[in-house]
Amino acid sequence: MNRPLRTRRRHIAQVLAWLLTMLLVGRGVRAEEFQPDFVHRWLSPGSSQSAAQITAPATSRSLLGQGTQALMRQGFDDRAEVESIAIDQLVAQGRLREALHRSGLPAERYPNFALAHLLRGDLLQAEAGRLRHFADVPAAPGNAAQSARLAALVNEGRQRLRAFTQAPAPGLVPSNFAALAPGVKHAIPVDASRSRLYLFRRTASGSLQLEANDDIAQDKLGTDKQRAGDMKTPLGIYLITREVGRRWLNAAHGAGAMPPNHPNAWDRLLGRTGGGIWLHGVPPTSYARPPLDSDGCVVLPNPGITSLMTRVEPGATPVVITSRAQWLTPPQMAAQRARVHKPLAHAPALPGGPAATPRPELAEATVLYDQGEHGLLVVQYGGQQLPKPITYHDYWAKQDGQWRLFHAGVLS
Repeated sequence: MNRPLRTRRRHIAQVLAWLLTMLLVGRGVRAEEFQPDFVHRWLSPGSSQSAAQITAPATSRSLLGQGTQALMRQGFDDRAEVESIAIDQLVAQGRLREALHRSGLPAERYPNFALAHLLRGDLLQAEAGRLRHFADVPAAPGNAAQSARLAALVNEGRQRLRAFTQAPAPGLVPSNFAALAPGVKHAIPVDASRSRLYLFRRTASGSLQLEANDDIAQDKLGTDKQRAGDMKTPLGIYLITREVGRRWLNAAHGAGAMPPNHPNAWDRLLGRTGGGIWLHGVPPTSYARPPLDSDGCVVLPNPGITSLMTRVEPGATPVVITSRAQWLTPPQMAAQRARVHKPLAHAPALPGGPAATPRPELAEATVLYDQGEHGLLVVQYGGQQLPKPITYHDYWAKQDGQWRLFHAGVLS
């Protein structure tokens, strides 16, 4: 075998091994179970098998065999992301030529989706035997901005792969939504550690069903916002207050925006300041922002924010932003709901604190739980309808091991 062909095959093996490691080890497959024999069979001298004829080992086939429809049933409703994940799966299965052929479609359909072009460029370089590593783009001497942009793209690619390989199992629900009132149709958890926003729908039985699993960008300086101008994304329990259409926004906010009630009563009690934290889209020149590329807002691709605005109900849809989401099975959620409801029904107010607003049965209320640093319950329910509907918010915290009311008020 001549040297150029051996070199080419070695480089192809490198990109295949990288993607396989990202997909399989990220799914919890132990390193000792990682057996990419099919890569070596395909690349070994004298092999008569083509890339399209070789399949992944049994340990990974079930993990990599999901088609685009299966991904969309898991809430991955961003077509550009679904197509890029499907290409990654083809590469991980050793079907490099098929992956290269298919990579032209998202690059053509979504011309401003930079990650699709990066993936196609890598595949073209692998086909030519010139790929040395993932995102193998020649450095531009003195061009720090280009290097930073490339690093952000690499991070975006890894986060999107993790969103697939570490997606919550079907049936799991976020721990923050102890109960949704019958009139509340949707709930939005945001997992900062994964740079993902999830949309859940309340079914007729009261259970939660995943509808969307979207990529987001959050603050470049992290989370847990404390003051105005600190360039961080807040953590906490919020409510979508309204929708803002494209015509009322500047180009930076994209196709739409949904502001939450930040800062809320809890933020103000803790002395947190700031404002202007929105869920919004991206400029028309971009498809998405890298994971850590906002000034505090939660930023979605324009298809994602548009889809959310057609589904959620301002004034009723809760948003819980956490540093890391915790997922529960339905029995675990039922047990947590019982633990919260029982003491809450008889909990006293803080000494000298507010009396609870006129409280309905808890079965008619939305109960949101944040087990962060302070432990927090927000009980949300409707009030009088004239001259307009009122949404009450009661904030409860644990004191001496007992839930106590520390703020009762109307959503502002």
